[in-house]
Amino acid sequence: MYIIALSALMAMMIVRYTADMTAPKIEHEERIADVRNALADAIERARYYDETTVLTNRKKRVAALVSMDFYERALAALGEERVLAEKRASA
Repeated sequence: MYIIALSALMAMMIVRYTADMTAPKIEHEERIADVRNALADAIERARYYDETTVLTNRKKRVAALVSMDFYERALAALGEERVLAEKRASA
């Protein structure tokens, strides 16, 4: 556990921080059913305004929709590598 936390901390030291990274992030919390009906709005908030939308199911926070920039910085800070999944065959 400590080794993972230490390696994440070391990776975070390598990432160049900006004022935007330390500023509080605006977060929206919406039910999955509501986001499903207005997915374009949630994507727009993440893409253009760097605002997070937290998806809930029965009042439990289950996922988050974040900007690609935020996602890539998080992967870099954690020292994780992105691997694309294979596409499923259509029926």
